[in-house]
Amino acid sequence: MLDSKIDTVLKRIEEQEKLEQENPYETPNPEKLLAIGRNTGIFYNILLKSKDAKKILEIGMSAGYSTIWFAEAISKKTGGKIITIDQDKKKIERAKRNFEDAGLSDLIDIRHGDALEVLLDIKNEFNSSESFDFVFIDADKERYIQYFDVILPMVKPGGLIGADNILFPERFQKFTNLYVKHVRNNPKIRSVTIPIDNGEELSLKLP
Repeated sequence: MLDSKIDTVLKRIEEQEKLEQENPYETPNPEKLLAIGRNTGIFYNILLKSKDAKKILEIGMSAGYSTIWFAEAISKKTGGKIITIDQDKKKIERAKRNFEDAGLSDLIDIRHGDALEVLLDIKNEFNSSESFDFVFIDADKERYIQYFDVILPMVKPGGLIGADNILFPERFQKFTNLYVKHVRNNPKIRSVTIPIDNGEELSLKLP
């Protein structure tokens, strides 16, 4: 059962997302939440708990809905940490409030800037003792392959990479299809599409 503070924040974001979907022209596109679905959040939350994950990297935070699901999964673990990236200052401020209200701020390190530039900075400061158990990609779809190639050396063997919007919206499929093909052609990866909400590509880095 979720902590009441966490559940309250998640439901608040879900309600806002529902309002945006019902009134698609009232919120400018750059301000829309564009969060994962609740079932996807639960799916990754269960997966991270079952793997005893501690180190997480998220590319594309928005208002922090997915981040909260990830943080809840590692909140009881010693040394748990999430690095999450977004370039929209308004969304970062909204996410910070959500993290504070959920009581999870101490677990979350927000990096502001262009995702690829931030990832390269993270790679430059990376050492193998800080390898990630899980990386989640949910930013600009045309750069999914670039993100994957940068982060793969920082994922520990047996670690997972999740990518959102693999099936929907259909306007992204040109890019997500290329991403799936690229990932599955990598001999270090075993990967499958999970048909949940907007579709997830879940990739395992082989030992």
